[in-house]
Amino acid sequence: MDSDMTQRMQELLDGDFSAVSALDQEIRQRVSSGDCEWVTLLGAELERRAACDGGDPSAHVLLLDRLQTALASTAGPQSLRALVCLPNSLQTGESVRIKAERRLAQMVARGHRPADIVSVVYGEELDTAASDEFRACLLQELVLEGVVVPEYPPLRSFGEVLVSEGHPLAHLPLHLLPTERGLLKPAHVQHGWTWALPPATVEKQSDQPELHVSAEMRRRSVEVDPVEVTVPEAAESMGAAVRHWCEQSNGSVAAQEFWSASPVPPSDFAAVFEQLSLAAWPVEGGRARLHPATPDRVLRVLLTAAVRSPAYGSGMYGAYGRLAAWRSLGGLVGAAPDASIDHTAALVEQAHWFIADPSSDWFHQVAWDLAVAALRPDGQEIAVLAATDID
Repeated sequence: MDSDMTQRMQELLDGDFSAVSALDQEIRQRVSSGDCEWVTLLGAELERRAACDGGDPSAHVLLLDRLQTALASTAGPQSLRALVCLPNSLQTGESVRIKAERRLAQMVARGHRPADIVSVVYGEELDTAASDEFRACLLQELVLEGVVVPEYPPLRSFGEVLVSEGHPLAHLPLHLLPTERGLLKPAHVQHGWTWALPPATVEKQSDQPELHVSAEMRRRSVEVDPVEVTVPEAAESMGAAVRHWCEQSNGSVAAQEFWSASPVPPSDFAAVFEQLSLAAWPVEGGRARLHPATPDRVLRVLLTAAVRSPAYGSGMYGAYGRLAAWRSLGGLVGAAPDASIDHTAALVEQAHWFIADPSSDWFHQVAWDLAVAALRPDGQEIAVLAATDID
């Protein structure tokens, strides 16, 4: 390491903000000019100092983040090689490593060309430092980016390895399903388009007009008497996409199932919904406004919740976020825990979906709220998932 870099690092560790800014600028200049050897040396030095120094590691973590971001946003095999050779994280612990690998996989999928990723991470350059878990996450991140996996034999082969090893992500297909059609980037959209939905309000989560309950609908539904039949296993599955809201933050989840002896016509669902004893809409809190929804819209709501950070903590990122979203969908449609995604997807397309306005006092109404309901294909089973969080 040259003396100039050593001096810059020492200034940074002494807490001089101007040194951080200068080093950040130099990182970007070096990466843009293709000097990835310098970047690799800096990464190694950061790792050494983080291991040796007993003080606050935040300065090291900040610089590693700047290095990763610069390399992830600069397409090309040279910068990608440098990126996967950097340490994923400067902090120890299994949970820290897992989070770092998931984050890095998302960054790589969004910033680099599939052909370069295949060559550097999955192809003949297997001496890179990328772990199999990173590769597994990256494979699913590429699927979410719309990459056609069969066009790249190394990707397909690695997916087969994951299946043989029973990896959790092997449960997911290596292509987008019809229910995931809303994840495909439309042609001629502006740069920066994303399938992720804005926070919270029903006007942003739903793209359909509100359902209004008529007196005739209430008359037809008066004999319907849905009873709650929720079991813990089903509630856990339904809440998979928002589990991190509770584990890492101040979230609350209400997942409930109901059964009706008489099938509920989809056209009368709004009237029946008013009769449900819902934890998120206590009697004194008024009833929810309900909007019809398409299956792909509900998937986007759940996937957005899964990948998005709650008030505290971090999101699941794309690969495990997709897995969690499908687990929630499976719970909502009553699929067996070991059902294939294809079977779950068929049930999802057959169900009738609704998005409810998270407007009762149960919801914190800050930025982390969702409420979806499913009328299952048989018309006798109803599932409702509500979640909220606060900072």
